[in-house]
Amino acid sequence: MLRTRRIFEKNRSRFEIIAEILRNLRVPICWTNIMSHCNISSRQSGRYFDLLRSSGFIQKQVAAGKVTYQRTDAGREFLKHYNKIVLLLDPSVAPPVQI
Repeated sequence: MLRTRRIFEKNRSRFEIIAEILRNLRVPICWTNIMSHCNISSRQSGRYFDLLRSSGFIQKQVAAGKVTYQRTDAGREFLKHYNKIVLLLDPSVAPPVQI
C-alpha cells in the first residue's frame, strides 16, 4: 500500500478514497468490511460504490444470499496508474505493494 499521508494530516481526496477501496477489494469482500477498512460512512460508500460500478472498476457478486464486491481488471489498471502518478508526484512515498 502506498503511504501517501499520515492519518489526520488532512482530508483524503476522492482519488485517494477510490484507490483505498480498490486496494481492499483484491478478494471478494462485503460492503460493511470495506466501510470499516476504508473509514468511510455508509452514505459515502454508496456514492463511491455507484461510481466504481458504473465505471466498471468493481463488480457485485451474489452467492448463497451474500453480496460481495471485487475489483475488475479495469479497477486493477486504474490502481496501477494511480500508484505511478503518486510516485511521480512524491518520490518519497513508499513503493506500492503487489497489486
